[in-house]
This record gives sequence, structure tokens and C-alpha cells, in this order.
Amino acid sequence: MVRKRIPLVTRPDQAYAFSLPQQNTTNPQWAGASDQPPRVAQAREPAQLNASTASEGHAAQDDDKASIQIDVRVNALKRQEQELVSCGIAPRQVIRAALRKAVKRWAISASYTHPSNDRRAGQASWTVRTSVAVPAAIFDRLLADQDPLGVDSRWSLVRGQLEPLVWAEIDALLASLSDDSDGVC
Repeated sequence: MVRKRIPLVTRPDQAYAFSLPQQNTTNPQWAGASDQPPRVAQAREPAQLNASTASEGHAAQDDDKASIQIDVRVNALKRQEQELVSCGIAPRQVIRAALRKAVKRWAISASYTHPSNDRRAGQASWTVRTSVAVPAAIFDRLLADQDPLGVDSRWSLVRGQLEPLVWAEIDALLASLSDDSDGVC
């Protein structure tokens, strides 16, 4: 029968090591051989990695820079579908480029905007996904106002703000692509 190999631990877990009781590790036979008293390792408190150990100035700066990642899923509108197919570039790439441009100029606001009722394109393969970092302080205010129970997804809270920007960028890209193709022919 073959024994299961035990994986080698490559780095020690300091939090676990500090939680173990420290015992005298010296050998009783060696205690008399040395003139020095046996040394026992002193237990230290594990380093706390939270804001309570940081100075007040650093904690305030960290709160300002804290961000939350939001998973974003965007698709084109139904009215853009025909132009996307006929533009000569894969629709998913056009939507991805539009999303990148929109995210660069988007700034989240603390007020909730309802998502548009416009019909989205039926092609699920065109859906583009990414994640966006937003300031935690602004998102927390939006969350407290709109979803105090925390049942909605993060994307549903910012969808009404970001989707119209993406659709406007898709329209701008399609217009520039049609201008470029008119000049070539």
C-alpha cells in the first residue's frame, strides 16, 4: 500500500505559532553543563493588521483611499445591435472598448439612479464583464440610502450610473468607425 505524502510546509504561520503555549525547550541533561541559566523563548503578541494599530493620521488617509471592487456586466442596446454587426469589428470588442472609455471618465455619485428600461441586445455572448474600483465612502453612503438590508448586488446599485455612459461610448465608437469606413471607400 502506498502512503499518502504529507505536503511540506514552506512558510510558518506566525499567528498559530504565537498562540501555542511556550515551554522550556532546554534538555535537563544540559542544564548543569552551562553556567548560564536556560533561556525560554518569550511569547509575543501577533502583529495586528488592522486600523487600530495604525496611527490616527494613517487611518484617516487609508479610509480616504479605501475602495470596493464591483463586478460589472454590460451589453449593448437592442437599437445598437444592427450597427455592431455591420461595423466590421467583433461586437464584443467594440463593447469592451466602450466600457473602458466609460469607466475612465465615470465618477460614482452617492445618489441612486434607476437603471434604464431600454431593451438590451439579445446576444448573451456580447456581454462584457470587468471589475471597477469605487471609493468605499461614497459606495457606503449609496448602500445605506438605497439598500440598508444589503440584499441587492453592488452592480445593481451603480448600474444606472454606468450603463448610459457605456451606451453613449458605443454610439461614439460606431459613429467614428462609420466615418473611418466612409473615408476609405
